[in-house]
Amino acid sequence: MVNDVTGLSRRENTATWATTWGKRIPIIRANRQAMVRPASLAASFLALALSAFACSSSESTAVTPTGGADAGVVDPQKAEDVPAVAIQASTDDCPAAYQGKAPAPGWNRGFEVAGQKRDFWAIFPEGDSTTPAPVFMAYNGTSENGQAFAERADLAAFAKRGFVVLAPSSVGNGAIWPIWDSMRAEGDENKPNKDVEFVETLLKCAAAHRPLDKNRVYTGGHSAGGIFTNHIIQRKSELFAGAIVASGVFTQTSPTPEPVMDKMLVLVTWGGDNDKYTGKAGDRDVTDFSFVPEASSATKFYNNQKNVGQANCKGKNLGHAWLSPINDWMIDLLLAHPKGFPGAGALELAPVPATGRATCTTEPFTATASITISCGASTTANCQNACQLFADCGAENASVAGVLKKELAALGIAGTNCGGCIKRCEEKATAPVDAEVLDCMKTSQKTECAQGIAGAFPLIDAVNICCKGKSTSNYCKDVCTVIKGNGTALGYFATCQEF
Repeated sequence: MVNDVTGLSRRENTATWATTWGKRIPIIRANRQAMVRPASLAASFLALALSAFACSSSESTAVTPTGGADAGVVDPQKAEDVPAVAIQASTDDCPAAYQGKAPAPGWNRGFEVAGQKRDFWAIFPEGDSTTPAPVFMAYNGTSENGQAFAERADLAAFAKRGFVVLAPSSVGNGAIWPIWDSMRAEGDENKPNKDVEFVETLLKCAAAHRPLDKNRVYTGGHSAGGIFTNHIIQRKSELFAGAIVASGVFTQTSPTPEPVMDKMLVLVTWGGDNDKYTGKAGDRDVTDFSFVPEASSATKFYNNQKNVGQANCKGKNLGHAWLSPINDWMIDLLLAHPKGFPGAGALELAPVPATGRATCTTEPFTATASITISCGASTTANCQNACQLFADCGAENASVAGVLKKELAALGIAGTNCGGCIKRCEEKATAPVDAEVLDCMKTSQKTECAQGIAGAFPLIDAVNICCKGKSTSNYCKDVCTVIKGNGTALGYFATCQEF
């Protein structure tokens, strides 16, 4: 998962750190009214990589807020005065091999947690190592390790600004997307997570060897690492002051029940309308998975969390990329929001540099379908409805259309042409039970399909429900035979295992 871009100029730092990390930056936080959180996403669909589309931009002017904050929220005018406080930790919090050995710059190996020996890449700032330092925990993408991601995203820029950068490497713990354990099937949302345990232990152990600022612990990742960022901050928001969710799938990352997150900042980023991934994850092939719709889901979710300040940045057609050109802008944003900021207020963003190749806003982003497909009439009852369901939830869905392109074409949907699907349905739906199956599909077709992986759930649920126990259905046999050619999709269309 590459397509990196170059970094750019640094901005200023927090006033209380002037002698250690840099100069003063403007405070960029004001009050926001609490909003109602949306209902949880349903569980299960194509475990792929990520989503991209358009975002309204509004690069706002930096301000120093005036006036008081909501009850329980630190006064925004005092954010820069939040002290650096060391995380309380002991070397007893470390694995045995690291109780007498501090993490070193570069590779650190054999860090045993949850029965697994893990590796991480570390970058330390120059100068004072006695004052508690801010931390950035970074998560790699598919086919990467901690070092590869740190170099691709130019995370050395964070160390130059005073951060201790810790980049743990994934080991393929994920079941749905086999990198980080981040997307969970229904019923598994709250099970223990070895990757989360690794991150928590690494943070505590690093803090036992070098002072780390508990008020300025930040996290983030790109692609598969962005998915894991969504997962961990919803479950461990108390640990983090802020996060960068870069090109990360949001669907199936939430615990049950939906969380009420602790006060923090979340910045959602993606590379632009062309943020797509094609490649392998383990033995799975993924084609043209768009991260745009998932960015939309993430911005809306975090915007509706009453304690979370949400902002988002869309790259100017940078592809599937970490937004390195605005690294310093993102660093400034993080440092201006120590733990407790945001609380219940709205963000005001500093201007994005003209060379940043991105637009940023605090308005949640809505992804829409890029094509519209209308399936014509059929001589077989409800074939039109079944085909329209495949068109609405699959072919019009930017996240899954590329992944299912071959299967959709085989079923008769190519581009905006749905005629082949109607014809194929009429030819295949000849068994007595098929009328019942197609009537069930018609009922499901009334459900509106959204963008993103979750937007495909009405189609997935319809096939799983309508074809379950219908082994004599010629229609179900045909559909499932096609779907079984896609190992990624088959994990979601569980009923097709019967055919």
